[in-house]
Amino acid sequence: MSHRRHALSLIAATSLLAMTPSWVNAQAKPLKILVGYPAGGAVDVVARQVAEEMRVLGYNAIVENKTGAAGQLAPEAMLAAPADGSTVVLMPGGNATIFPHVYPNLRYSMADLKPLASVCSFAFGLGVGPGTPAKTLKEFVDWAKANPGKASYGTPGAGTAMHFMGVMFGRLAGIDFQHVPYRGGAAAMTDILGGNIPALATTLPNLVTHHKSGKLRILAFSGDQSLPGLPGVSTFKDLGYPDLRITEVFGLFASSKTPAPMLAELEKAMMTAAKSPRLVAAIEKLEFGSEVLNSADLSRQLKADFERWGPVIKATGYTADK
Repeated sequence: MSHRRHALSLIAATSLLAMTPSWVNAQAKPLKILVGYPAGGAVDVVARQVAEEMRVLGYNAIVENKTGAAGQLAPEAMLAAPADGSTVVLMPGGNATIFPHVYPNLRYSMADLKPLASVCSFAFGLGVGPGTPAKTLKEFVDWAKANPGKASYGTPGAGTAMHFMGVMFGRLAGIDFQHVPYRGGAAAMTDILGGNIPALATTLPNLVTHHKSGKLRILAFSGDQSLPGLPGVSTFKDLGYPDLRITEVFGLFASSKTPAPMLAELEKAMMTAAKSPRLVAAIEKLEFGSEVLNSADLSRQLKADFERWGPVIKATGYTADK
């Protein structure tokens, strides 16, 4: 009888393993998630949420910050690593769709990157601190016109969507709006809170906590409609700037040279992680949208964004040399 019970136990265990997703069977598969921005910024915060969920799914996931060059170093490092699925990059879609238009010496292209999944969507906000007395977008425009040379805005880096949002806003508002690029959003936030720069264009979630605490004021954001969590904060569209409707995603990318079975397994695991109730609740609390796209849908969106940004960037006349 004991032999029979032992055999049934083995059969049950084998059946359970057969029904378990392959990524759970893995004995802590190594996974390095590269982030091109400093710790504490929006990309880093989301990456660490993803890493936590990937660990639940059987991956030994760690986040490594490769800062500099407006976020270019992370995808470069990912592409330099073995194309075996153990190294991926989490970055804004603009690093794949905008950078090719502005960096002549960019060391990667969209063809080098395999989109796996998007984790969330977000809009961009324009915030002001003690460096300007303006409390509304109109007051800021009036202040900028009355104080030539004083209106500047920081961003997490040159050649980003936030950079071009500021350029577009300056032209539409008829003000001299000087761009001040930083090495990530955290440093820019320090300077706006200290009054060293009057304005900051960054991902909306980066502004929310300080806006609610009264340390800065969000004048407008680039989404389609106002948000319940930000009463009194209007969209650029509602304030008379319909061309400033800009949203983006944080996406996970692997090398396009990674074998197809590994890519499929990573996509499945990352889609599961991105849709987990805990992660969704965490990012929605930060005012990210819980939009999750699979590899095919994300690829289509990035292609459309690449084609959209081309003429916009060309019209600004901006290029950057590494």
